[in-house]
Amino acid sequence: MIYLPYRKRSTKGFTLVELMVVIGILGLLVGILAVAVLPQLNKAQAQMELKQMGDLFAAVQSIAANQDAKRKLSGKAFKDTQGRSFWEACFKQKVLDTDMLRKVVSLQTKTDIAADPKIADGEGEFLQTNCSYTSPKGDQLLQTLGLRGKNKCIALCFDSRNWMNAPNNGVLVSWTDGEQSVYIDAATAESEYQISKTEWESPAENIIGRKGPWAKTFEERGK
Repeated sequence: MIYLPYRKRSTKGFTLVELMVVIGILGLLVGILAVAVLPQLNKAQAQMELKQMGDLFAAVQSIAANQDAKRKLSGKAFKDTQGRSFWEACFKQKVLDTDMLRKVVSLQTKTDIAADPKIADGEGEFLQTNCSYTSPKGDQLLQTLGLRGKNKCIALCFDSRNWMNAPNNGVLVSWTDGEQSVYIDAATAESEYQISKTEWESPAENIIGRKGPWAKTFEERGK
């Protein structure tokens, strides 16, 4: 019988320096990937939200062609509603279908989530975090949607909690004359609507329901 000499198995692993080099290379690759990919992802998300707001605004506009919905708008459930309370009334009064619940939540929000569809049956509570957009006041909706030409104004936009959702694009809005949803940035607001950068940074106090084309869109605060 032939015996081969015993060789001790090597247990040598990576040294600390080698591990640091590998981690550094991985970090560099992740950084390069982020620089290349994230802007495209953000752009795609912004485009998706443009379409979502267009769908939402179309659903609101359709109320004007629905006699039953128009009758409900004149009722007590919609009196003085704005923002969260307006959207809640829309779903509880079945003026909007529950498949629109997810569309009143911004795709770029960090906090908001869609309400349970059971809200349409009066179950549960429709919270501020269940909507990301403003609205006209409920009892003024049809009048507001009818504004055209030089009187046109913004019908829907990000609420103040979501105002800075898309810092590279601006604030998403839909106009009452049915113009395609667009983003308005601080520079445009200043040059076209005389809204200062200081005012832009505090929309609840200075812009929404108060100034320029935002004068007839509102949010419910404090809930």
